[in-house]
Amino acid sequence: MSFTKAQYEDILARLSELSDPKYKAFNESLIPGTATAYGVRVPALRAIAREVIKSDPEGFLAQSVPGSYEEIMLRGMVIAGMKLPIAGKIPLIEGFLPLIDNWAVCDTFCGEIKLRSPGDKALMWRFILPLFEDPREFYARFAIVMFLGHFVEPGYISQGLGCIGALTQEQYYVRMAAAWAVSVCYVKFPAETLPLIQGRTLPKFTQNKSIQKIRESYRVPKEDKEMLTQYRL
Repeated sequence: MSFTKAQYEDILARLSELSDPKYKAFNESLIPGTATAYGVRVPALRAIAREVIKSDPEGFLAQSVPGSYEEIMLRGMVIAGMKLPIAGKIPLIEGFLPLIDNWAVCDTFCGEIKLRSPGDKALMWRFILPLFEDPREFYARFAIVMFLGHFVEPGYISQGLGCIGALTQEQYYVRMAAAWAVSVCYVKFPAETLPLIQGRTLPKFTQNKSIQKIRESYRVPKEDKEMLTQYRL
């Protein structure tokens, strides 16, 4: 049986029941400019998404209305978790990108996507490569966060760092993601990442924030932290 409008309305009723005004206010304080309709915690959204995925995810997507933060988040979780080959899922991911308008939806969506084979990774990498150059803030952030969550490994690290180094976008959430990515890369691959920092070609904000984040890591030797200070801009 196809997912019905009444079933979707039932989900909205559940979101209302699960709403937490204090969490709503807290969450909105972390996501400037975003008003959450309900204030539902992520684990509860994941539980609903799992139920939808087991029943009729395609029908849900047909009925889904991106009318609130939680509805957008839930739609992303369903897309990410659907039992589809990655080649079939990428068009759905591409269709979801215009709905991303804050870092929380972006980063949660990236984390929900699972790449289970080298073939999956290769297809996703080809998809995100052009997005590093996209002028839209959360398209570019999606590419960066996907890189740092799924591709900081030998086969992709060099090309990924090259993409980070070539970023020209000036939006805050792109540059914050870039600094986060550089710090993760340095922790895992210091030899490959250090030349990017030494080159001082990153924007001043990204360069200095990357160094700050690396120095905050417990997995970086003290001597490295001291050495990196000379590359601040």
